[in-house]
Amino acid sequence: MTGRECGECGQCCKLIGVRELEKAPHVWCRYYKRGKGCGVYEDRPRGCADFACDWLLDTRLDQAWRPDRSGFVLHAGDGGRTINVELDPTQPSAWRRAPFEVILRGWANAGAAEGLEVLIWVGRRCWRLTPGGGEIDLGVVRPAVGFASHSRLRRPGSGRDWPPRETVGRVEPT
Repeated sequence: MTGRECGECGQCCKLIGVRELEKAPHVWCRYYKRGKGCGVYEDRPRGCADFACDWLLDTRLDQAWRPDRSGFVLHAGDGGRTINVELDPTQPSAWRRAPFEVILRGWANAGAAEGLEVLIWVGRRCWRLTPGGGEIDLGVVRPAVGFASHSRLRRPGSGRDWPPRETVGRVEPT
């Protein structure tokens, strides 16, 4: 482990869906408290506990990559063969800012020969970065998430009820 903590970040509390909480992606979790973080962190459900934010896990990603600063959450998928870049829909082009785009495209180039890929997600829509520096629009590939209304649930936010190692983190000056 890196010794890093989520702290006030909470971007996963917005961008990632959690079935146990009937929390859809891209809406704030009712347990997240601005300026404080997760209000139920010690007792969070398995869907939250099992989520692995790459910024927390990889010290090669500097502070610029912290999700609340970058505008996206990085996480592995497909047994580590995919790097998912989950963008905050309010900042759909955040990944294009320096140094992120250059590094993400470098990961796509370096990983292509081994079948690794970098996917850019904005909501349910996905783009694959290609080794040649392009992007393939895969379209809307995630199903809509809907949860049945339950009387025990409250308004979201109410707080009630229940890559390649040598290229990570920084761009080398030319």
